[in-house]
Amino acid sequence: MNPQVLAIILSVAMLVVVLVLLRFYFLPEKYAVIWLVAAVVSIVLSVFPKILDAVAHFFGISQPINLLFVAGFFIVLLLLMQLSLELARTRDELRKVVQSLAVELEETKRSDE
Repeated sequence: MNPQVLAIILSVAMLVVVLVLLRFYFLPEKYAVIWLVAAVVSIVLSVFPKILDAVAHFFGISQPINLLFVAGFFIVLLLLMQLSLELARTRDELRKVVQSLAVELEETKRSDE
């Protein structure tokens, strides 16, 4: 099988999987945008591989596959940063909820006595 055809099939499969996950609410919308963009870019680069060659040449990268690895690395770093921020935000919200619950329990305990 031609590698370009395989890349197109895998890219379309990734797009379908993201759409199915989004349709059945397994993937939140704020994360789906990233994956939809990644799938569409993957399809475009699979159908028109010369775009990747031109971009790699523009940045002075000799092998286009190296450009993909570098871009993928930075995208994963951005996703990691986004998830870390989301985790910190969730931790702060949880702390506030636990504190308010503790205050309510203390008030309930005092009113029962």
